[in-house]
Amino acid sequence: MGTKRVSVEDCKNSQERIDIIVVAWGKRMEGKKEVEFPLGEKFLSFPGGTKPSDMLDSIREAGKQIEEAAARAKEIRTELNKELSKEVSK
Repeated sequence: MGTKRVSVEDCKNSQERIDIIVVAWGKRMEGKKEVEFPLGEKFLSFPGGTKPSDMLDSIREAGKQIEEAAARAKEIRTELNKELSKEVSK
């Protein structure tokens, strides 16, 4: 697995903490055009005053976790649709 892109889409800062929203993005074909779409998001908090460079490993890990959850959700969706199609063919 390799996330195409991970971004920080929101950031709130106070003296006590920094809250961010991390989004992992994938790509898919729509017609003849490749488009980017959000795989999911994860909220992270850091102590106030944390340097951005000290957040990068956690942000990258969040991207991996989002991608893994999206892959699992795709597997579940496939299995559910398989089971539903069995019911229809009965």
